[in-house]
Amino acid sequence: MNLLVSTVVALAADAGATNAAMEDYFAGEKRGGYVLVGMGVGGLLAGGLLRRSSSPTARGASYPLLGLGVVHAAAGIFIHVASDRRIDQFHGQIAKDPAAFIDAEQQRMQGVSTQFTALKIAEVVLIVGGLGMAAAGRRTDRPRLAGAGLALALEAGATLGFDVFAAGRAHDYRDRLAALDVTAAIDPDTGAATALVVTSGRF
Repeated sequence: MNLLVSTVVALAADAGATNAAMEDYFAGEKRGGYVLVGMGVGGLLAGGLLRRSSSPTARGASYPLLGLGVVHAAAGIFIHVASDRRIDQFHGQIAKDPAAFIDAEQQRMQGVSTQFTALKIAEVVLIVGGLGMAAAGRRTDRPRLAGAGLALALEAGATLGFDVFAAGRAHDYRDRLAALDVTAAIDPDTGAATALVVTSGRF
């Protein structure tokens, strides 16, 4: 029979658990930023090489590689910088009011999950569209269109894989936040409010 066990921990442990969840998530975000920069640099290098090729198909493929390479690199840099900024900002919010931070961060992460859903839909559309372009290019003997479509589908597929993984991390972060139930206790002697965290588990 499962028994619900509640363990009450003092404010320092509360802030520590909340900070740990936040720091782990944004450490993953920063690693994701490096991955995006790597994808961007790889796309730019490949696009630059294909652009000089004598093959019309290769030159067609260079355009999506160059364009999305810039987008990936810029996104990776932005994510890294924004993550550092948020870590500093959120440390202060957690120290001030862990309960308010958890509530606000859960709402923010709900919005992030919605954004990931929209991005994944858009990337699937790009994959289908790219494959359609590649097929149309082959049928109409337009090698540049075929190359561009194939490269677009490949780049969108790689981005989709990245976003699926990132969305999974965001979901795990929301679960960790949900596991932290911050309450306030009143000291009967002083009347002062002390923040406590109640973590629940089944054994």
